[in-house]
Amino acid sequence: MVILSQGRFPEILYIDGFAGPGEYQGGGPGSPMIALDTALAFRPPLKAKLHFLFVEARTDRAEYLRQLVASRELPANVSVIIEGGITFDAAFAARYGSYQRQGRLMPTFAFIDPFGWTGAPFSVVERILSQRSCEVFVNFMYEEINRFIGHPDQVDNFNSFFGTEEWKKCVSELFPRERNRCLHDLYLRQLRSCAKFVRSFETSNKSDVTDYFLFYATNELLGLRKMKEAMWKVDEGGEFRFSDATDPYQAVLFEKAPDFAALRSQMLGEFSGKDAEIRDIEQFVLVQTAFRETHYKGILKTIEREGGLRALNPSRGRRLGTFADPDMLVQFK
Repeated sequence: MVILSQGRFPEILYIDGFAGPGEYQGGGPGSPMIALDTALAFRPPLKAKLHFLFVEARTDRAEYLRQLVASRELPANVSVIIEGGITFDAAFAARYGSYQRQGRLMPTFAFIDPFGWTGAPFSVVERILSQRSCEVFVNFMYEEINRFIGHPDQVDNFNSFFGTEEWKKCVSELFPRERNRCLHDLYLRQLRSCAKFVRSFETSNKSDVTDYFLFYATNELLGLRKMKEAMWKVDEGGEFRFSDATDPYQAVLFEKAPDFAALRSQMLGEFSGKDAEIRDIEQFVLVQTAFRETHYKGILKTIEREGGLRALNPSRGRRLGTFADPDMLVQFK
């Protein structure tokens, strides 16, 4: 929101498609209130018009959420609409026109967190991603999906959720890990068909069993940069652990001390024996690996000191091991 509001966008839309009551039984805030309170707390206040669309199919939960929102003092540039007793896809279709400006959906971040797989058709995800500066963050409830994936009464629902019938090929997978990757990779491919940048994050419990995947899709490189920054800040303590699951051969656990050996191996695999500008190295790390764009410079510094690369066009006064100039060309041995 900060980045978009500081740009050329006068209006921004945040969607929580499965909002719940806004508060857990223990008193902790739910996802819609976390989003709203975060926006309200920005200093200096955001100048853009902020639209929030919270959808909750259960009317009692939607009413409780309304009460929570009513307890907040909303500035003139913040608008909150709560749709209760209606599914996410129906609410989005009904409200779509009111969030259009000059024939386009305003910049949107859509958090899609279904209780399973119903009510979140891929056609809605695709429609959002087809618009400029729009992103989706989908909670893929793997444990529930895996449990019911072969149920004959759910064929139409799964066709809708995946946007294809290809999921049926995964049902025949006998080994749990193969089925896991089959379903994950199918949804990843579907997102990549309508978004430039897609990454998935896996949460596993202490028994190393997948509970759910989080899929993030955007057409903006800056969006990918900020999402990776956020995921690397996740506190890995507690019941679950988070990892980047986009590539099964490059799975990386989000820990306070990144696995720099893994990143070094990937970088050398890509650039060994080649010349590359610093900007190209940074983009490779950001787009093609699980790591942040800030993680590569220390590795380059080590490689240079070991004699594994040299700067071909260093700026005057450059110190060994510094890579601040994006135009600098380096040669990997």
